Amino acid sequence: MVSLRDIKNNEVGFTFLEMLLVLSVVAVLTAVILPIGDRWITKQSEKEALYTFIATIHHAQAYAMANETRTAIRFRNSGKSYSLFAPSTVTYSTIDFPEGMHLFNGHTIEFHPDGQIVNPGTIILRTTNGDKRLTLQLQHGRVIVYE
Repeated sequence: MVSLRDIKNNEVGFTFLEMLLVLSVVAVLTAVILPIGDRWITKQSEKEALYTFIATIHHAQAYAMANETRTAIRFRNSGKSYSLFAPSTVTYSTIDFPEGMHLFNGHTIEFHPDGQIVNPGTIILRTTNGDKRLTLQLQHGRVIVYE
């Protein structure tokens, strides 16, 4: 039978040195993982913003055809945000690109009431992961956006 005195003499636990070693390993792993995670989050938010912008282009064309009115996507704030305009309606809210992403080269994107794009061409969006080129051209009544 184990007595109370035997339990007191056999103390169990971690030494200060063992705890210090574990904490230093955790600190090193944290220092390595945080920058990688931050870059991944930035890349994903820019990818999502690009797809949202492409969807806005398609929406502007569909709105122009459905309502038989001119629509336009206009860039603001030195290309860091954009808005969808239709003369007969209220302006949609302004959408901001993520930090580090902005229009580098491009112009207002406009659609005629029949859905034809006014100025087809290439738009360049500058991101932290490099430039993204969007080529806008009309094909079979639908704007094709090439990345």
